[in-house]
Amino acid sequence: MIDPVELAAELIRIESISGHEGELADFLIKTLRRFTAVERGPLGAVIAEIRHGEGPTIVFEGHMDTVPAGDEGAWSVPPFSGEEKQGYIWGRGAVDMKGAVAAQIAAAAAYREQVRGTLYLIYVSHEETAEGAVLDRVLDAIDVPDLVVLGEPTDLRLGLGHRGRAVIKLLARGKTAHASMPNLGQNAINLMVRQLPKALSRSLPSDPLLGNGTHTPTSIYTPTWGPIIPDRCIVEIDRRVVIGETRDSVLATYKDLDLEAAIAREELRCYTGETLTVEHFYPAWYFDPAEGFVQWAWHALDHPPFRIWRFSTDGVVSAGTYELPTLGYGPGDETLAHQPDERVSVGDIARAAEGYKRLIKRMVDLPKVLVKREPLQLIQRPEREGA
Repeated sequence: MIDPVELAAELIRIESISGHEGELADFLIKTLRRFTAVERGPLGAVIAEIRHGEGPTIVFEGHMDTVPAGDEGAWSVPPFSGEEKQGYIWGRGAVDMKGAVAAQIAAAAAYREQVRGTLYLIYVSHEETAEGAVLDRVLDAIDVPDLVVLGEPTDLRLGLGHRGRAVIKLLARGKTAHASMPNLGQNAINLMVRQLPKALSRSLPSDPLLGNGTHTPTSIYTPTWGPIIPDRCIVEIDRRVVIGETRDSVLATYKDLDLEAAIAREELRCYTGETLTVEHFYPAWYFDPAEGFVQWAWHALDHPPFRIWRFSTDGVVSAGTYELPTLGYGPGDETLAHQPDERVSVGDIARAAEGYKRLIKRMVDLPKVLVKREPLQLIQRPEREGA
């Protein structure tokens, strides 16, 4: 038997900032091999499989990476201690989302003989930097899932969707000159200072279920240095998008400004040495509570409340891009994610493990409520770059 609380503490003690998940991946592979087949998949993802006869294919999914701890002086415990106190496990990644990973693994180990069909346990890298990007590659390597269960924190409610995300790069152009003679140049910072408030005053669409679109600057920089008037100033904006928004419609928000706007692109390096080029546009998604698979999970989990996440998850690919049945169920309060003193309730980890067991036990009933959907390999995939 695997104790999910003890396992969660062990996972937290292994620092796994995005792009540096190798030690944690090795530990997960070693742990999973105790009870099932497991392999290192695309871009360093860990893929375990339990298959018993005919039945549906279910994915329990999570991510291995965390954001950095930040200023350790702001923590009341060492951020990678995995300390247990006051009924919580503390540390970076506790709620986002090593508590859920531990609960999923413990449930699968305990109920592996009750699997009817195929259960995948999938743990990806680089979710914090580009949600969905690694899961997209993993979906190429496994059977098409009938259901994806995301372990992101839901306070043990049933997650039905969330807003999407885009990173918008705004560029102001000026003219270089020596900083001692600013009158001979055009300072791109000054232009950005004038134009950015106009960009942020634009009205954004809203959704009655997912809430309002939002945008906020997350970085500002110039590529120049030294005593020179900068001819470029770049601001990156985190833009939360609602259902129906597209790349073009999002960029149209920032038209008629003296700025250039584009969806940010980035090359990420995985701990395996593989690289991945991503475009930071991630669609919103939502499933109706009346959907058959939602009702199946709702009954299996003893009728938890429904909820919408405030942040974004790997569901942007499984649900947002491919419209695969996708739900969220995990321990913890999402507002504690990325904060100092991140923590997750010991009781919630144990209860999450019991919830995952109920889903495994009810696998046999899932095909009765599934709507026939287009096979994944027939869905047109977006173009990809990178090895």
